[in-house]
Amino acid sequence: MRMQIMVCLLALILAAGMISSPEVQASERRIYMLEYAYQYINHYYVEEVSAQDLAQGAIDGSREILEEYKEDLTDEEWEQLLDKLDNSPPSRSPFKGVEDLYMLVLEDYRDIIDPDELIEGALAGMMEALDIYSAYMNPERYKEMQEEMEGEYGGIGVLITLREDRATVVEAFAETPGYQAGLQSGDVIKKVDGVSTENMVLNDVSSRIRGPRGTQVELTIYRPTEEKEFVVEITRETIEMPNVEGEIVNKNIGLISVMQFMERTGEKVAGEIYELKEQGAEKFILDLRGNPGGLLKEAVKVASLFMPAGPVVHVADRSGIQEVLETVPHYTPLDLPLVVLVDMGSASGSEIVAAGIQEKGVGTLLGETTFGKATVQSILPLPDGSALRLTTARYYTAEQNFIHEDGVKPDIEVEPGEELDEDPQLEEAIEFLTGK
Repeated sequence: MRMQIMVCLLALILAAGMISSPEVQASERRIYMLEYAYQYINHYYVEEVSAQDLAQGAIDGSREILEEYKEDLTDEEWEQLLDKLDNSPPSRSPFKGVEDLYMLVLEDYRDIIDPDELIEGALAGMMEALDIYSAYMNPERYKEMQEEMEGEYGGIGVLITLREDRATVVEAFAETPGYQAGLQSGDVIKKVDGVSTENMVLNDVSSRIRGPRGTQVELTIYRPTEEKEFVVEITRETIEMPNVEGEIVNKNIGLISVMQFMERTGEKVAGEIYELKEQGAEKFILDLRGNPGGLLKEAVKVASLFMPAGPVVHVADRSGIQEVLETVPHYTPLDLPLVVLVDMGSASGSEIVAAGIQEKGVGTLLGETTFGKATVQSILPLPDGSALRLTTARYYTAEQNFIHEDGVKPDIEVEPGEELDEDPQLEEAIEFLTGK
């Protein structure tokens, strides 16, 4: 609530500055997004950051956009643009160089250079100067993110994971664009729209594959079974994400897989527990492998289905003030043998759930050490329909352990199978519970 009030106040203050200059055309107002972003970062980022670092990030981002147009410019025009960016005299604004460049492009180069791209590049550069989890989302990407959190997105319908640090197809779901394009389990996604996925985190690969329904994405695929590389263009469609799935394995063991924490994930997991118990489940496996996190409130709800009453996570902002999120009062925790499957793709919210279950001794963790992401990102919308994903806090587990970069170590370490159709971790979990 405190953050929402401050965001509203900042928006009113900054908007007043825009309204006070009626001569400024609507196309010119996007320059104000830099000031919005600067104020948000200055107030909410998890630690103090210098205006100079942010300004340099904005300059680097703008320069990167300029490079895309260099071939369309004469040497004299190129030097004129760079001079505006790098040699603007100091002023009250740390973004003077970017602002001067933007206005020059509006006046003299808008037939060659898209001025909006300069602002988006500057904003992206500012966020990249912070940390790998903070990012700028243009209006289209922000809208996609909102749709994803509601459980639907424009995509191709494939489940991917990391194998030997490369994005690899686990399954192409039936009747989806990926399935119809012939993608197979084991296919390595080497590039998305020409951008290499090498050293790219799984979330970024997924985000690049997703996009508005009806648009195309180009994938460069390497198929190990045939030792060949090929390019395929796939038209995105609206995909209903199978976020929570449940089934009975080995007669009396209920397996619940949670792919991500989205709206109503807690309710869906509660429903699966009820349904599986009705089918005879007396022991449970909670599969959080490859779960990158998502909505913190939904992770707390899921934890509440397994943990005893009390703290689930402690969230601390830049001032060190902590907010304690506790189990949901009306949720009754499962009192049955439990194994939680985790791997290096289990991050953020899934680590909160796994760590809490482990610390309270109500379940056994099995698999690999988790990713180690203990920072909270908040979405701060900008007036032009874009948004910032900004790191605003650090979280500590139920027992106030800080797991950032270290991850959560499983009680039983089991490596994943070498082949995608092998699952020794699940097999070990079933064997462990069978002996209970």
